[in-house]
Amino acid sequence: MPFLTSLLEYYHMTLKDLDARRAKRSFDDIQRPEGCAGFQKVVSRLEEAIKKNEKIVLYGDYDVDGLTATAILKRALDKRGATSGFFIPSRYVEGYGLNKERVDQFVKKGYQVLVTLDNGISANEAISYTKKEGMTVLVIDHHELPEKLPDADGIFHQKLDCFLPYNCSAASLSYFVASALMGMDDNYLAFLAGLAVFSDVMPLVGNNLVFAKLALQNANAYRFKNLGTLLSYPLSYEDLSFQLIPMLNAPGRIKKDSLSTNWACQFLIREEDELYALNKADFLKDTNAERKELVKHFRIVPGSSLETTGGLVFTYDGLSGLSGLIANRYLREKGKTIAAFCQDEKDGKLLVGSFRSQFPILSSFLKGKKDLFLRCGGHDRACGVTLEKKDYYHFATAFLTYCEKARLENDQMPEEKTIDITLEDLCEENFLILDRFEPFGEGFPAPVFSLTCATESIRKEQGRFEVLSPDGRGKAICFKDPSILKDAETTTFVGSLSRNVYNGRTTYTLMADHVRQD
Repeated sequence: MPFLTSLLEYYHMTLKDLDARRAKRSFDDIQRPEGCAGFQKVVSRLEEAIKKNEKIVLYGDYDVDGLTATAILKRALDKRGATSGFFIPSRYVEGYGLNKERVDQFVKKGYQVLVTLDNGISANEAISYTKKEGMTVLVIDHHELPEKLPDADGIFHQKLDCFLPYNCSAASLSYFVASALMGMDDNYLAFLAGLAVFSDVMPLVGNNLVFAKLALQNANAYRFKNLGTLLSYPLSYEDLSFQLIPMLNAPGRIKKDSLSTNWACQFLIREEDELYALNKADFLKDTNAERKELVKHFRIVPGSSLETTGGLVFTYDGLSGLSGLIANRYLREKGKTIAAFCQDEKDGKLLVGSFRSQFPILSSFLKGKKDLFLRCGGHDRACGVTLEKKDYYHFATAFLTYCEKARLENDQMPEEKTIDITLEDLCEENFLILDRFEPFGEGFPAPVFSLTCATESIRKEQGRFEVLSPDGRGKAICFKDPSILKDAETTTFVGSLSRNVYNGRTTYTLMADHVRQD
């Protein structure tokens, strides 16, 4: 079957659907929150602050959504001539969300209006304290609504305002406030909002898809100066997801000072300042390289690992900011649901961890076991939790029991849907066809391919095995111990496609997550 036809059938699409998906997006395609009470309240209060020359401080978060949301609103306030500052906390110093100590510093510096971005919707105590200290508090956040809302002076949240029926990034909410303050749309700010769609794994529908498309369109059309110090134009969606986002996230994951996270945000704010970007580009690259080494060489705490056919739980020595990356690594290697924990840096009695699953099961587990966690949040395939160290084995037992139940239920489901290909299909022509379906992400995942070959044709090396096309440009590879291969006539590689250029030579690869043997 032709490659294009196979992809259309895989996604249940027609050529007309594909043309609509790949069409360029413009600002006219964006659904806007005009008429939403929370949005209007936030904008009008910021307008009042600008007219009165009140000092405004933005309090963001250390991940890319928080960095971009803060950068977007800061640039808008700067264009309006507002007196404003910003602060990005360190997960190891301040932790997630607003805290009283930082509020005290804001009060001492004379700030009168506080805006929380990508946090604040559950910060009842901290916001009450801030208001008692005489500050106005505005919240721009997208996280799950709590049972009790904070006593803020204005809250812009996509569900609370009945704005969108799906989740969106805080950066996109910040974009709407920024564009209202400026009275115009902005290509760079739209790029930042689109970047957060990928970093926060937002569903690729509605505004999320528009911003995601605008991100790549605008980056390549306007070649923003700061990005050029990190990446080479033209950029691809893979460049955004697997190079830029990890570099921006790295300071928040491994640096224990607050200055590093604020540098990362400043890098985004000062887009035109190429000298500043060059100065910070090496820092971001080096920090990301350090992050990779830490993930590669972490150590599981002896005696902490518990494993079943469906799940694996362990604690590790290292930084809590790496738990999601470590869980992802084991998810790829083991093909089962993972829970990775380490000791909280601020409180030795607590464990901070991340869950990752190939099945959409995690939200239901969290809802059913809320009594086990002090804090939790995320979505069906990825989430983070905090629990008391004394409850670890109680949690592990409940978690693995749930994983086994989920595995049995999923084992009864139809076999994973894949697109059958051959080594000859791994060519430039087919990769150009695949590009037409991008971007891939939540709700529109990259297609899964399967390639079957004679087991005797597989080349085995330490820690991996592969099969090559006659010209050497196409291959299927699996980074697992070859000992997993059985003495079967055929082996099927199952995974995703990638294209790599090295020394001017392009290769086309099926990166297998697992193999099947008949």
